[in-house]
Amino acid sequence: MANEAWLDSTGVRVTSEDGRTSYLYEVDSSGSRTRREVPEHKADGATDTFISSRDLDDLFWGRREKRA
Repeated sequence: MANEAWLDSTGVRVTSEDGRTSYLYEVDSSGSRTRREVPEHKADGATDTFISSRDLDDLFWGRREKRA
């Protein structure tokens, strides 16, 4: 069973049972989750982090609003 830790009202970190992988999700008002990063924790203490390409685009080009 995975562990969940709420960071604030819109962010939750879910950690695998073995503690090697965690997932950061952004939760919207409808309750759906969007994965923002996936850090893999290694035995030597190092961490490899995956960040979605959409978030990198937002970083460089600015956040885009959804069209209705």
